[in-house]
Amino acid sequence: MKGRISQILGLVLLLVGLALIPITYQSASELVSGSDVLFYTLTSWAIIGFPGVIIGLYLIIRGTREAKVGDITGTLIRIVQREGRIAVDSVARELDVDQELVVEAAEKLSKRRLPLVYLDQRSSELVSPSAVSLKESILHLLFAQRRMTFHQIAEVTNATEIQIIEALKELSEEGKFRGVIDENSGIVYTSEAVAEMPKAITACPNCSGKLPNPILPGEEETCPYCGHIVTNRLTR
Repeated sequence: MKGRISQILGLVLLLVGLALIPITYQSASELVSGSDVLFYTLTSWAIIGFPGVIIGLYLIIRGTREAKVGDITGTLIRIVQREGRIAVDSVARELDVDQELVVEAAEKLSKRRLPLVYLDQRSSELVSPSAVSLKESILHLLFAQRRMTFHQIAEVTNATEIQIIEALKELSEEGKFRGVIDENSGIVYTSEAVAEMPKAITACPNCSGKLPNPILPGEEETCPYCGHIVTNRLTR
């Protein structure tokens, strides 16, 4: 949906920018004459029309890419759940798309509240969390999510809360997991999430309502009170 909206908005900006060419030409004709008309037309349009064309083209390109990713996500989930784990190039051939598009779609899916697919970068495979060992699944899920509730992990791995806690403790003892296991709140945080917590957004900037979960840098959530989309943009 966002991709289609970006495409439409980009097209509108592009058309408006191009429509300003005859308007600026007419205005220039009324002010100057001769060869100066072209100069004033180009100068004026470069100020008020050209930026809109550039932004419009950018939105169209970005929106087209996002739309392509959105178009394959549903089929991608079905393929991965059917196979358990499957190579990126195999999925790309089956969907008749480039591998970069498959990787981008998988990365977006892995960051959903309930991720049904994640990308194993070491083997270049797409994996269903319920098709591998619990510890392997937890590691990959937390790598993508940075923070998850026990309930979220249980939903995608079909494990019980006790099994999840035991797996996390084993991973911690093995040195494979570094973070915080909060059994009281039922949330597990990676070390990255803990480090970024001071930069998290805790209240909606639109209605000032306290958010159920802090929004870490790079995350986007919808406010449960006013419906405002709260984005915590990454900063360098």
